Amino acid sequence: MMEKTRVIAAMSGGVDSAVAAGLLVEAGYDVIGVTMKMYSQTRAPHARSCCGVDDFDDARRSAAALGIPHYVLDFEETFRRSVIDRFAEEYAAGRTPNPCVSCNNFVKLGTLRKYADSLGAQYVATGHYARIDVRADGPHLLRGTHAKDQAYALAQLTPEQLSRLLLPLGELDKQETRAHAKRLGLPVHDKVESQDICFVEGADYRDIVSELRPESAREGDVVTVAGEIVGRHAGISGYTIGQRQGLPASGEGARYVTRIDAATNTIVIGREDELAVTGLTANEVNLIRPERFNGSPERFDGSPVRVLVMTRYRASLEPALASVDGGTLRVDFETPQKAVSPGQLVALFDLNGEEVLGAATIESTF
Repeated sequence: MMEKTRVIAAMSGGVDSAVAAGLLVEAGYDVIGVTMKMYSQTRAPHARSCCGVDDFDDARRSAAALGIPHYVLDFEETFRRSVIDRFAEEYAAGRTPNPCVSCNNFVKLGTLRKYADSLGAQYVATGHYARIDVRADGPHLLRGTHAKDQAYALAQLTPEQLSRLLLPLGELDKQETRAHAKRLGLPVHDKVESQDICFVEGADYRDIVSELRPESAREGDVVTVAGEIVGRHAGISGYTIGQRQGLPASGEGARYVTRIDAATNTIVIGREDELAVTGLTANEVNLIRPERFNGSPERFDGSPVRVLVMTRYRASLEPALASVDGGTLRVDFETPQKAVSPGQLVALFDLNGEEVLGAATIESTF
């Protein structure tokens, strides 16, 4: 008998990851379910949280229904260092982080993959709604075929990581996933979907940031784009680019956060039209398809390439020119864009808006 290909299925306790594991079992893989303990829970769980004790139990019950082994692994140290500490540092620096991207990069497809190696597993599988097409020239990351597309959250994965990732839900929508869950007899088929940041546990994220980076809670000035002091703020970690609420009143109409200056502990506000930027620079560049950028992974000729870009999760795709110079990505928008936030991921897509070509972390805007 031919030996089955072994897969480690990351099971969060939700319906998506459980169905992903179930579909792989049906496809003939040797599936081992793994739930990662990311942090120590300090508050009672609530309906929209994830990664709590109840989720561990739901993952265990789903694995039992599928007839596969299930293990809970302690990844707290890795998660704290790679996700929570980075989250606090970014807010303290006046940036807006994306902890789910960090978790995918460093935990799910980082530490978990090393565990997969120890068990002789060729692949790791998750319940993300995206697709991977491995061809002769390497992996191609494609958007999911329905509205719940999550390719953006995976755009910072390297080609090597993508080549060992399975995404069974890429051609399904949420309704179809729940239908599969019922068919497979999974106890989580009607479980409420989690949307909060897991380690925030329904509280205010600023509590975590101020605890880890007290300097982020220092009061400071709120100034206009012209430099006029118009009020005080209670800490830069409580603000993001494009924010409208919690700002000093103005007789000239709505004001928005246009810039956060951590060096001077200042919040800059302006009119909506003053939110617009014409481009950005980004670091932590990851090119999944480097050949699309006129070069190899080691060498680029610097010529701008026409792409579509997404500057935050669920944002629309916008046409732009992208160029890579060493470790820096420059993006020039065809039309000025609003509320582009340093710290967020900018994902680069082909002109069909179908394939992710690469991504980087936004450093600054202009």
